[in-house]
Amino acid sequence: MRAWLLLRLVETRFEEVSVSLYLPDSKEKVLKFGGQTGLVPVLLVDGYPIWDTLAITEYLFEYYPKVWPEGRLDRARARSYCGEVHSSLNALREAMPINAKGRNRSATYTPAVEHDISRVIQIWSTSGTHKNGPWLFGKFCAADIMFAPVASRFQTYDVSLSGQPDRYLKQLLSHPLVIEWFKLGEQEVTVIEQFELHGFF
Repeated sequence: MRAWLLLRLVETRFEEVSVSLYLPDSKEKVLKFGGQTGLVPVLLVDGYPIWDTLAITEYLFEYYPKVWPEGRLDRARARSYCGEVHSSLNALREAMPINAKGRNRSATYTPAVEHDISRVIQIWSTSGTHKNGPWLFGKFCAADIMFAPVASRFQTYDVSLSGQPDRYLKQLLSHPLVIEWFKLGEQEVTVIEQFELHGFF
């Protein structure tokens, strides 16, 4: 989701190749594209593979400055947020597997999950305070994109928010590129069984 949103944000041409995940041959298929971890996403540039979302983000920034905020300190803070989300929120990920089609799903709220949600709320509370616009750093950028899968999880599992974090969640889910991604997802027929937790569509 994140790599796709980044590529659409910078309005560059790309071809998307989908690989069904969590199957016996999934890792092998990804490895054929050159991603040395066997994980997605992998961006091929003239046949040269770039894997990991943060590496893809930095590569795109070299050509498209709009990927990160304009100010140096804002860029540093945005990168800090992205690095934090990329390497943590593990309890949240485990309790709430990504399921873009799912709605009204239930999840187990352990203290670790509550801690992760509280940290997201803390960050989202800063949105709308920048002089350049309503997003985390004014204009929509990689920092907001990094939180898109989190917003998707909150939507799927009905995580209740209030105030500015709730406004930010709704704003992120209603961004045109996020809406476009969800619409494409509705056309997917593959179901990942281990992500079909309790509840109903």
